[in-house]
Amino acid sequence: MAGTALRIWSAVALLMVFVSVPLFSTVLPPLFDYPNHLARMHLLAEGGNAFYEVHWAALPNLAQDLIVPPLARVLPLEFASGLFLAMIFAVIAGGTVWLNRVATGAWRLWPLLCFLLLYNRVFLWGFVNYLFGVGIALAGTALWLALERARWWLRMTASSIVGLACYFSHIAAVGFYALVILGVELLPAFGELRTRKWPALGRRIAIAGSQFVVPVALILGYWRPTTAGTISYAALWRKADLPLSVFDNYNRALDIASFALLLGLLGWLCWMRSLRLTPRLAWSVCLVFAVYLLLPSQIYGGSGTDHRLPVALFLLLIGASAPRFPNRRAAVTVAVVAALLLVTRLAVIEHVWRQADAVYSADLAGIDALPRGAKLAVAMPSGLTHVAAIPEAHLPALAVARREAFVPTLFADPRQQPMELRPPYAELAEATPPTRLWAALVDGDIGERQRILPTLAHYDFVVFVDKRPVHVPPIRCLGPIFERPSFQIFAVLHDAGCANS
Repeated sequence: MAGTALRIWSAVALLMVFVSVPLFSTVLPPLFDYPNHLARMHLLAEGGNAFYEVHWAALPNLAQDLIVPPLARVLPLEFASGLFLAMIFAVIAGGTVWLNRVATGAWRLWPLLCFLLLYNRVFLWGFVNYLFGVGIALAGTALWLALERARWWLRMTASSIVGLACYFSHIAAVGFYALVILGVELLPAFGELRTRKWPALGRRIAIAGSQFVVPVALILGYWRPTTAGTISYAALWRKADLPLSVFDNYNRALDIASFALLLGLLGWLCWMRSLRLTPRLAWSVCLVFAVYLLLPSQIYGGSGTDHRLPVALFLLLIGASAPRFPNRRAAVTVAVVAALLLVTRLAVIEHVWRQADAVYSADLAGIDALPRGAKLAVAMPSGLTHVAAIPEAHLPALAVARREAFVPTLFADPRQQPMELRPPYAELAEATPPTRLWAALVDGDIGERQRILPTLAHYDFVVFVDKRPVHVPPIRCLGPIFERPSFQIFAVLHDAGCANS
């Protein structure tokens, strides 16, 4: 048994090195929100600057904020943040492998399939705190099951720490963890209910529920939705399409083939009656799937709410299942195909990230040419907030970390981040949203230009970002200083009468 465990964890360590290569082989991982997060990590490590101040609170979105800044005080910021991304992979993989061991009673190679799911669409969005929380939830479920026969106080203490860790990672991670624990406890609770073992049932509810007391109290006390009263559903067909997001990267054909192979493997094993789903975790899988079907796409400012669940659902499914292959040849064939698929997918990711490297290196040269303490407005069209192979929408935020600049698009909402703008700059940021600047300066909206140009005079520079080549018409108060096809910086010329031009 010890030898099998050593082999499994050795394989985990080897695969961790392999999947982490892209994280450290590029200047900047092309994750959509990542540059914005990186800029905030710099401010947290430095304690703020002239434009932003640190404002700590018990928010349900702090995993990266609590881990990276201390590391950044002893390591380069980019390396410290890359380590956090590797931690996400490690906690997800380790949690899935351990959960499978505890749930099925044996160490298996099967849960190593989770490595195929690490580079998913949620990761490319840069929802790193949520993914870290999913890993904590998987490991916490394994711990919950492992301590089932332990003393009640030990189980309550350990599980309460897990619940709190999920809360500080991301509020959606708390929801996922609660669903899994509820599913795990349903079967024995139903047995106690049916046999009227009221003391045992009450004890079970009290121990299981205790781990969520503090997270619920913190949610009620500290979490405030960014947008009041907004709940919306996407088209129903999206519920069938979103599971593909667990493989959705850069090559559509490869992504579809990967997803088809996974579904084909699961379907074949089910047809052969060779895939066993542990009964208690089977309820958890069903609950998470049901909530996914019912969940809206937008809840109180939280975008892509249902988009986040498929990867957690598939990781849970892998951790909860135990295949029985008809023979050794079939098992080896599955292992070889999975390994080839992982190598192919990582090769595609590395290729795209290398291309992103060239773009980012050039764009960052423009940012590095700005004077320290500059005020940099951002102009971008609506509809730019979508994952792309080389996203540049949040790249201007890195001027905060590299030039101690003011950039109004930095994530600094005290309801979601431990960061806020100092009063004069909060008003300035609110008055110059990127889409309004784009409409005024690029689309030629005369009314918008007249309204916004006086406010623009408070900035030193404007950066224009688009996924297509940018064409800024001649404007008297702007002078180009850095030009790339989709990333251009203009100096604001503070001439008399410029605000009225």
